[in-house]
Amino acid sequence: MTVQEVVAVPCKGVSATKAASVNEENGAINGSSLLEVEQGFIVPDHNAFGNSFRDYLKESERKAGVDEFYRNHHLNQTFELATKKKEEYSKLNRAEMSIWECCELLNHFVDASDPDLDEPQIEHLLQTAEAIRKDYPNEDWLHLTALIHDLGKVLLHPKFGGQPQWFVVGDTYPLGCAFDQTITHRKFLDGNPDSSNPVFSTKLGIYKENCGLENVTMTWGHDEYMYLVAKENKTTLPPVALYIIRFHSFASLYTHGAYEYLMDDKDKEMLEWLKIFAKYDLYSKGRLKINLEEVKPYYFSLIDKYFPAKLRW
Repeated sequence: MTVQEVVAVPCKGVSATKAASVNEENGAINGSSLLEVEQGFIVPDHNAFGNSFRDYLKESERKAGVDEFYRNHHLNQTFELATKKKEEYSKLNRAEMSIWECCELLNHFVDASDPDLDEPQIEHLLQTAEAIRKDYPNEDWLHLTALIHDLGKVLLHPKFGGQPQWFVVGDTYPLGCAFDQTITHRKFLDGNPDSSNPVFSTKLGIYKENCGLENVTMTWGHDEYMYLVAKENKTTLPPVALYIIRFHSFASLYTHGAYEYLMDDKDKEMLEWLKIFAKYDLYSKGRLKINLEEVKPYYFSLIDKYFPAKLRW
């Protein structure tokens, strides 16, 4: 892939106004007005529950459920499982439907891994897309990427087997090598079978340094699934959009810089867009409600531009 194939990051994409403090143990991001994104996107100082964003230690109504989710996720997400499920779901033989039909299927699901959100997924998708659209009006590919980035959560739907939440959502990270200390709820990974594998428990594991993230097996979930759906249905979105879809939950990379030794030059070019996207994905939650009927024609036009009318899922 050439540099020209990666959409250039605008010079004023993000400007720091106040340094963020990060709790290394739980990944919480603290402080008010941490970043001001161009054209007025101000990062709020608390989530919808009045807590710091991604604070997994703060007592709240959702804490117990989030803790239990990550216990199950970390105990069950193994290299063997991820490899098996990627092969199984890459057949795309579950359904045939449009992008918007998939959006509507997500109307009744809430992400159990998210301490900042208790709204249906369609609300989050629209909030993220509209926030990005306001600040990056000329990057229509990014608007659509925001709208569809979580559509892989359709795996929760009975039509797709009604998979458990730990199988679908949560932060992602590489498998086949040592678990980094910055992974959310890292303590639960001590019980993961891969932790005792003599190869998987080493820094590089089965990989070579700078092998490129495209060659790395990640934990299985909605990110990997939607990446496969978009790629195999031959979307015309730029490669960086697929990169964002696949790695938007890889918080230990874009927040802490973990696993950079696995990155190649292509990853380094695309990481800047991933970091920009991640701020909107996180900080737009619970903000202004979006009038669906007003914005629907615009997103329909983008779907028609970048995707076929029907997709295999």
